[in-house]
Amino acid sequence: MLAVRIILSVLLCASSLVLLTNLHALRRARALESGGARATGQCVDHFWPSGGYVGAICVYAVEPGEEMRVRSSRYTTAPVEIGEEVEVLYRPGDPKSSMLAFEAKNRTGFDVALSSVMAVLSAGAIVGLALTV
Repeated sequence: MLAVRIILSVLLCASSLVLLTNLHALRRARALESGGARATGQCVDHFWPSGGYVGAICVYAVEPGEEMRVRSSRYTTAPVEIGEEVEVLYRPGDPKSSMLAFEAKNRTGFDVALSSVMAVLSAGAIVGLALTV
């Protein structure tokens, strides 16, 4: 019985951590979508994190002469090609907090689905812990 409680406790901690991290990312993406400023950027390079993935590095200007960088998430194929224009969302008071517009839109659906799954796993672990008392 102790082993079951330990497994349920680990499941509760892990799913809660993923849930909270995901809710933070969802909140950030929605805030940028609804209240963020928009700028046109351009893909200037690609980066290759481990695992055979690729991401894009894009630059955009908030003010003339002030160039900011934003990195995309990682993908199996390049999300944009070098030289291609992209729309960037950023927080007006903090232009370094930015995200590619297409990622903010795509992220919302993914984060809602993953948050729902993690909430169900957390609730199941709580019920399991309550029943094994």
